[in-house]
Amino acid sequence: MRWLLTSWGSHGDLHPFLALGRGLIARGHQATLVGHPDWATETETAGLRFISTGEPSREDFIRDHPEVMSMQWGGLVSLHTLVHRAIAPGFDHTIAALLAEAPAHDVIVAHHFTFPAPIVAELTGLPWATVSLAPGVVPSTYSLPGANFGRTGRGFLGRGWNQFIWSAGKMISIAMVDPAVNRLRAKHGLHPVRDAIFEAHSPVLNLQLYSEHFAPRPPDWSAEKRIAGFCFFDPPGSALAPEIEAFLDRGEPPVLFTLGSVAVQKPGAFYPSAVETLQALGLRGILLIGPEKNRPGHLTDTILAIPYAPYGLLMPRVRAVAHQCGIGTLSHTLRAGVPSVACPFAFDQPNNARRLEALGVAEVVLPHQHDARHLGHALERLLTGDATAHAQRLGDLIRAEDGVARACAILEETFPLRRS
Repeated sequence: MRWLLTSWGSHGDLHPFLALGRGLIARGHQATLVGHPDWATETETAGLRFISTGEPSREDFIRDHPEVMSMQWGGLVSLHTLVHRAIAPGFDHTIAALLAEAPAHDVIVAHHFTFPAPIVAELTGLPWATVSLAPGVVPSTYSLPGANFGRTGRGFLGRGWNQFIWSAGKMISIAMVDPAVNRLRAKHGLHPVRDAIFEAHSPVLNLQLYSEHFAPRPPDWSAEKRIAGFCFFDPPGSALAPEIEAFLDRGEPPVLFTLGSVAVQKPGAFYPSAVETLQALGLRGILLIGPEKNRPGHLTDTILAIPYAPYGLLMPRVRAVAHQCGIGTLSHTLRAGVPSVACPFAFDQPNNARRLEALGVAEVVLPHQHDARHLGHALERLLTGDATAHAQRLGDLIRAEDGVARACAILEETFPLRRS
């Protein structure tokens, strides 16, 4: 079959789609990815056909719109900025690219936030699947929304509280997001939808690309919501740089500090605090700093600061990871079987952090606590408690799964062959 994949966001949103596309190709299918032009080289290197949306570069987006990382008003300021300043300006580009490709494909498989995809499915009659990469974007009375820093309520009263939080968040998101999406739908002659973020997913398949060991399936989900597992993408030919190998060989396993590909653009005091924490505790560390402007001063030979390293190769060789809890970074810590100092910033990261905490594999440090005192206390508790043992056991379970194979099988089962 011919699968038309489309995603939106950061590398954490791209990589599961690359893994899924490679899995489909290995099973004899064809896979095309429609996405931001910055993804062209990485997608084609992975072996997928790539179609650019032609959107402008988002390289300076965090600098120009720092409020996207704000948790003001429970993350609603961040959501408004994300939708109206980042996603909506690309609507027409994405629809044009998808409409041009749709006639040559059998099924659309779309990221939860690729709002033009359902429109193209309706206009062309193609079946479509929604892909959710983190549990905090799919409502349930057994959980909380992704941007909520609270701990999930338990029991009858707890579920009632969870439902209240979801209802309040959905009411605001409907007012904030639906007008932009429905203007686009009206432009193409389609009726409006209600709750474009949380309810307007595919009625046939909402594929969850994370492990049930991380987020078990809630009892109140409808049948089209199916969990496949994490879809890991390890770039072909990737290797650790010689300086990293040399550093790892010189002593005890280090603590890794990383902020993924988005939060690293606005790290605040995270990296200077990391240096102070490591020196105070007498620990070795590796800092993945991204842009050179993030390089902290006063580095000793026990701390290595580098722009980037492949997670799949580095994380199994570290003692613990302090990170922002983006779903891509988080998934690699789980696969590696290492505990986390969870330092959420925005988006789905707060809920991801609380889930790690509930599993006993993380200590949570809130955004206003990214200083050496709080990081140091969290790291001490992490390394002297049971988190390492819990993380190792969880890592064994995650590594035993094959999320890509399971996701491909679910897609094949849901969408039988339509064309030869």
